[in-house]
Amino acid sequence: MLRSVIGVYNGNKLALKEKVKVNKPVDVLVTFLNEDKVSLQKRVLLKKLLHRKPIKIKPLKVKDLIAEGRK
Repeated sequence: MLRSVIGVYNGNKLALKEKVKVNKPVDVLVTFLNEDKVSLQKRVLLKKLLHRKPIKIKPLKVKDLIAEGRK
């Protein structure tokens, strides 16, 4: 299994931002990024937004939303 997971290391403990299910001990590779925390959090949020399920909007609702946006 190859999987990348974002986490935070505070010098004592590594905390992953999402759960990873493993059935046995596995080797891991930890890479320390030189990014600031804010840009990393934005990437995580963007990833979640891009992978969410689309919602269906009725055509009349879209027309109303466009009209509202023009105000």
